[in-house]
Amino acid sequence: MTQNNTVDIAHVIETQERSWFTVSLFILCALVMLADGFDNQALNYAAPGIIKEWGINRALMTPVFNISIVGWMAGSVVFAMLADRIGRRRAILLATSLFGVFTFAVPFAHNLVVLSVLRFCAALGIGGGMPMAVSLITDYARSGKRGLIITLLYLGYTAGSSGGGLLAAEIIPAYGWRSVFYVGGAGAVVAGIILLIGLPESIRYLTLRKPGSERILHYARKLKPSAHFADDTRFSIPEQIRTGVPVRHLFTEGRSAMTAFLWLGLGLSFVTHFFLSQWMTTLLTDEIGYANAARSQALFQLGAGFSWFFGWLIDRKGVSVMTLTMILGAIPVAALGVAVGTGASLTMAMALISGLLVLGGNIGLNAISSMIYPTFIRSTATGASFAVARIGAIIGPLLAGLLIAVGTPIGTIFLLGALPLLAAGVACFMLNRTITPEAAREMSLRSALSRH
Repeated sequence: MTQNNTVDIAHVIETQERSWFTVSLFILCALVMLADGFDNQALNYAAPGIIKEWGINRALMTPVFNISIVGWMAGSVVFAMLADRIGRRRAILLATSLFGVFTFAVPFAHNLVVLSVLRFCAALGIGGGMPMAVSLITDYARSGKRGLIITLLYLGYTAGSSGGGLLAAEIIPAYGWRSVFYVGGAGAVVAGIILLIGLPESIRYLTLRKPGSERILHYARKLKPSAHFADDTRFSIPEQIRTGVPVRHLFTEGRSAMTAFLWLGLGLSFVTHFFLSQWMTTLLTDEIGYANAARSQALFQLGAGFSWFFGWLIDRKGVSVMTLTMILGAIPVAALGVAVGTGASLTMAMALISGLLVLGGNIGLNAISSMIYPTFIRSTATGASFAVARIGAIIGPLLAGLLIAVGTPIGTIFLLGALPLLAAGVACFMLNRTITPEAAREMSLRSALSRH
């Protein structure tokens, strides 16, 4: 049937057909996520070589690690707001290019100041790319499958972090610490070229911001070939653009409480996440030995690979899934402090369950951040949420370090490390209570959040 009337682009997306176009879009966005995962591991593995070559105290590397986190946070916000103005595609290409250029430049650093500057700039780029990839895939996903697709996308991050670590372990001993940055920089350049050729712009963004663009028809035909859209078909979207600074709109039109509780939930959950990620091996080594402690850490990280299950649940049950996940997650985290006294087997089991709930919950909350806001601020909302989460990533390891420094018993450390998850569960409960009707529609018309 030939159509020559005005078509709602949201309907096209909801009734899209399976095609290589959507598969390739997912792969390209996963490629951006993979780069972020690789970047997070590269400096960790290069640090011992840098310390040895430059003859510095390892404590002096702390500012370099921290400046990377600050750069990541800044990039998340800056590129997010930019993407809502110039488009997801352009923002991703700019962010990837920035990451590639400065990662490739890291080997030329000759002191900690230069290294910190280069790492900040590289992190600025990758911090912007990751939330934009999430926003882009969200714009093309059916409302009833967004949670699943977004959480599946994080498998790219897991592949980058684990694969990057394995690669670094092989090439650094043979070629030195600089090799991992040469590989990372070159890989980012290749990824940038692939993205330049194949990455589409958000069809929602184009319909909202550039309704006369010929690319809308081009993408619509790829999404729904059987519709046979005529050359003169016009497309509309039931949304409006708001003027002003994008971040401000996260707190207007009834979104203030929703945004505040989302950020609170993310920040608190990341306190526990990064406390376990950075300190688990160290805390457990004296109790069950290094090998078993390392295995426990690996099992914890493995939990991220099952985050798609939480995305699937979110599509069906809404934010209430995250409330339960956070509260349940506190149990195995607290139990780790008791399990170490019984041996390695129970400890590793608790580490795995902690990973499933803590990492799965974190990724689920990140997915929600891109699902409950309208198109015109989706990138800004996603980037800001990612940045807030990183604040928790800084606080968690610092608090754990302070507890260790004052000689806190290991059981108490894990018990206190679990408390932020309980608070995150309360925040998720309140988030569910303050979801706006608009946000409920953004997530899914079939969602349990829809109360109208």
